[in-house]
Amino acid sequence: MRPKTMTAAALLGGLAAGTLLGLAAMRLTPPIKAAPAPLAAAPGTVADLYAGKTYPLALKAEQIGPTYHLVFLVDGQGKPSQYATRGETAQAGGETFLVCYDVPVTNAQSHPAQPKAGSVGQLIFVNLRAVQAMGGIIPIQSADAPAPAPAP
Repeated sequence: MRPKTMTAAALLGGLAAGTLLGLAAMRLTPPIKAAPAPLAAAPGTVADLYAGKTYPLALKAEQIGPTYHLVFLVDGQGKPSQYATRGETAQAGGETFLVCYDVPVTNAQSHPAQPKAGSVGQLIFVNLRAVQAMGGIIPIQSADAPAPAPAP
């Protein structure tokens, strides 16, 4: 009986060692994924950015659709501004700029702010170094989207 007990103990010990080696080889945490590629970066000079080749110099309010968001920014002097953006950034002169359109917006209490129909948004590059605060990010709804229900 004794030899069978030792064989069983040796077998169990081997299984335990194999299991530990298997666990050591397994990843217990998900692998780290590479950061997503940055959005379209414009060529290297400010003149290239304002040439209108990479980004349109102006957009009609109807062209500023659901891929854009309205964002409130506060600049270095404490002046608040509101712009439409897709969150794209451009590099020029060693600086990073947020690609935005300065477009008039509606200010109705019954629905979120949206670009005013018939207005035109002008291209503007906001130097991210000069931004003190960013917030109030509001998705822009397409013109055919139903209006949200009023709050009770």
